[in-house]
Amino acid sequence: IIPTLAVPISLIATFGAMYWLGFSIDNISLLGLTLAVGLVVDDAIVMLENIVRHIEEGMKPFDAALAGSREVGFTIISITISLVAVFIPILLMGGVVGRIFNEFAMVVTISIIASSLVSLTLTPMLCARLPARREGHVGGHEENGLFFRMLIGAYRAGLDFCLRAKPLILLLFLATVAATVYLFMVTPKGFLPQEDIGQLQVSTEARQDI
Repeated sequence: IIPTLAVPISLIATFGAMYWLGFSIDNISLLGLTLAVGLVVDDAIVMLENIVRHIEEGMKPFDAALAGSREVGFTIISITISLVAVFIPILLMGGVVGRIFNEFAMVVTISIIASSLVSLTLTPMLCARLPARREGHVGGHEENGLFFRMLIGAYRAGLDFCLRAKPLILLLFLATVAATVYLFMVTPKGFLPQEDIGQLQVSTEARQDI
C-alpha cells in the first residue's frame, strides 16, 4: 500500500509543477509521465524494504522508520541525482529536437525529484505506523509459500554463480558494452522515421506575370 501511495502523490506533484511551468498534457508530457511511473516507485521500495528489515529484527516501527530512513537517505539522494543526470543532455539540447524533448526531460526530472521527497518524508511516516513484529516470528520468509522460496533459491544460486565466476561476468559485461557500441554505429538513425503515406506531392513555380 505504501509504494502504491507514493506513485500518485509524486505524479500529482509533477502535475502541479507542469501547471506552474505552463506545460500541457500532450504526447510528449504523457510519454514522460509514462516513463516516470516506473521510476518514482523505486525510491519508496528502497526506503520501505530497509525499514521493514529493522522491524523484522525486532525494532519498534517508529524507531525502525527513523533508523531505516537515516541509513538509506543518502542512497535515495544518490539515486535521484544519477537519474536526473541521465536527462541533463536532453535538457541542454538545442534546435528543434531540444524544443520538442525539453518538456519530456523536465517532466521526468520533476517526477523523480518529487519521488525522492516523498520517499524521504511520507514513506517513513507511513512505515512508522506498520505493525510491530509478532513474538516468535523471526525473519520475513518463513511463512511464505513454496513459489517464493523457490524464487529466493534460484536468485541465491544465480548470485553465487556470478560471485564465483567474476572473470566470466566481467567478460560478458565488456562484450555487452562492445555490442552496444557496434549496434549504435551500424543502426540507422534519424530524427523522425520515414513512412509511406501513399501520397505524391508536386509543387511548381511559374513566372509572376503568367
